[in-house]
Amino acid sequence: MAGCARGSARAVLAFLLAPALVALLVAPARGRGGRGHGDWGAAELLPPRENAALVARFVTNVCDWGALATISTQEGVRGRPFADVLSLSDGPPAKGSGVPYFYLSPMQQSVGNLKVSEAEMDVARNSLFIRHPEMKTWPSSHNWFFAKLNITNIWVLDYFGGPKIVTPEEYYNATFQ
Repeated sequence: MAGCARGSARAVLAFLLAPALVALLVAPARGRGGRGHGDWGAAELLPPRENAALVARFVTNVCDWGALATISTQEGVRGRPFADVLSLSDGPPAKGSGVPYFYLSPMQQSVGNLKVSEAEMDVARNSLFIRHPEMKTWPSSHNWFFAKLNITNIWVLDYFGGPKIVTPEEYYNATFQ
């Protein structure tokens, strides 16, 4: 029974996280706390609203943090939605892959069953540590692991008129110029 609940929670998490990714709080493209982890140029141009796939890729690349939403499986609040704000990266500024990676701890309520494959460990590490160098010094006692968001659907809500639906193929084929 617990395995079924865990699998259901994972499915709900994946379902909720994909649209939430596009609803990220966009951090300023310059400044970023003075960490000096990339050159964004003088003024990053926002993609045209008509190109929803490029807007989604742009948001993923400029954001250092995002909201991970899920449905609780904890006693007392089971079935209730909640969200965590997490560090993320899809790679270097203006050169991201579009694949959001996370550096997570099993101590976090919403991420107990997520892991990245061993084959992608170096890509995830490089993507995250270039944008979040402080992660290298986080305490090992928290058992940090890398996780990847497998995108299955995307809703871009960037203006009035409801969301625009973007397929993963459209998303990954959108490129920065």
